[in-house]
Amino acid sequence: MIFEKYKTNNNFFPYANTGTLFDLATGKFRVGTKNNWVLDGGLSQCSGISGRGQTYKSGLAGSLLARALNIYKESYGIVYETENTIPDGTRYDDFVPEDQPVSDRIIFKNTTDYSLTGFYDELIEIIDEKIKHKSDFYVESPFLDLSTNKPMKCWIPTFILVDSFSRAKSSKSDNQISNNSIDDGSVNSYYLYDGNIKSRIMNDLPARASKAGVYVIMTAHVGDKMDLDPYAPAPKQLQYMKNNDRMKNVGSNFEFLTTSLVQTLKATVMQTNDKKCLYPDGDRSTNVEVNCVDTMLVRCKNNASGIQVPYVLSQYQGILDAVTNFNFLRNNGNYGMNVQGNNQRFNPILLPETTLTRTNIRQTTKDYRTNRALEVIAQLCFIQNLWSIWKLPETISTPIEKVAEALSHSEKMSVDRVLESTGTWTVGCKQERERLTILDILESLKKDKLI
Repeated sequence: MIFEKYKTNNNFFPYANTGTLFDLATGKFRVGTKNNWVLDGGLSQCSGISGRGQTYKSGLAGSLLARALNIYKESYGIVYETENTIPDGTRYDDFVPEDQPVSDRIIFKNTTDYSLTGFYDELIEIIDEKIKHKSDFYVESPFLDLSTNKPMKCWIPTFILVDSFSRAKSSKSDNQISNNSIDDGSVNSYYLYDGNIKSRIMNDLPARASKAGVYVIMTAHVGDKMDLDPYAPAPKQLQYMKNNDRMKNVGSNFEFLTTSLVQTLKATVMQTNDKKCLYPDGDRSTNVEVNCVDTMLVRCKNNASGIQVPYVLSQYQGILDAVTNFNFLRNNGNYGMNVQGNNQRFNPILLPETTLTRTNIRQTTKDYRTNRALEVIAQLCFIQNLWSIWKLPETISTPIEKVAEALSHSEKMSVDRVLESTGTWTVGCKQERERLTILDILESLKKDKLI
């Protein structure tokens, strides 16, 4: 064919899993190399998390970074902190299970030693080094190339967090501000210069990051739009943002060139009627430790925009994924749970012998099987309620009660096998657990004619 010579072998850039509902919000399923399904969702080459102050955008971003590092054991991360708010890097160890620290694989940088331009120059060096040593970093993935029937190759991820992009300053503006008095009018022009630099970085970043498997998360502040004409209607920055919301000091390309963009809408302290922590961790929790953070996926190139997800976050431990799943199921009519005692005790349908309450859930779900049971149920609930499923196998619409019944009678796809598995993919090192996505489970049950 005349067009054959124009074919190129473009880098395959799958989204990196985090093991949270964020993967479902930003993801889709792809065919795997073992006649299975792999969830391509999570962090992209350029993920943005925006929000107003005190809506836990840094906690959300840090949790996603730490959880990704916990899944991709051969990966490293870099945190560029521009607000001088992280006193100890071991904070990131609190975001993952206690026996799986990740801070030893994170390099920490801040504005004391690096301007934004200096940091970006170093990021370019890292990308160039990975490309130079491609044979060490470019490996087979669990995704199938449908045109060749061979595994697709992808990069071992490198994770970057810029917290926050709004507060980052270029070397030129930083020097000008440092060398002049605070009321010097000539300094004002350098804020415009910063905006131009950030727009240029955003114009370059997604394509450059995808060349070497670099996954960048950037946080951004949201404030009010200032209108010179009070009678003029305020146009939205993006379809799912409020008219009056504006991302501050990130340059004009931030909202267009992030491949996924989450906005934290509000944070609500989760307390009982007598002001105690709703989901305490034994006696260690303060009354205001746990918050429900409502988010909106205002931009996504891998799934539908407009998806709203409420994450349950601890001020100390970041995303509480099991509690987030539990809260999500409760908000969806107690999907997949048997309820007892005036809506006080809950038995997951995949693990009916286990009883969850608001006071024991954080301790009980430290057990892997219990945590996995909630995860699988929440994933099916999420897809059935928030995804467009017209391209998925029809089994995805199977009621959870029928799934649980089928698993109890299946010799091949047993409940034990499901609860000992993982739903996340990785590269490089061998996974400790069998990978089974919710689609793998359903398709196996269909093959055995149980659903």
